[in-house]
Amino acid sequence: MATQDSGEVGFGVPREVVEDLFASRRRRLLVACLGEGTASINDLATEVVAREQGIDPEDVTPEQRQAAVDELYQVHLPELTATGIVDYDSMRGTAELATPAVLQHIGK
Repeated sequence: MATQDSGEVGFGVPREVVEDLFASRRRRLLVACLGEGTASINDLATEVVAREQGIDPEDVTPEQRQAAVDELYQVHLPELTATGIVDYDSMRGTAELATPAVLQHIGK
């Protein structure tokens, strides 16, 4: 396990990469949602939009959900899976945290 002196956080990802990943509020919310367990991409998109807007998940419109799904697939999941922080199962359309220790680095 790497130490903080090496520039890596406790799960082997360079500190600069973690800081860059979590500069995005949407990515922090996505990881926080995954901290609650494995979820479908549609459910994650709904929950992320709801948290961003301070509304109930059932109040997220289909258009808002689809825009978030597209962004998760195109932007956020590729970066989180490339670093080994998130595992994505394309057959099931689900994601889960591969590195739960990352939760202590997402801030608020």
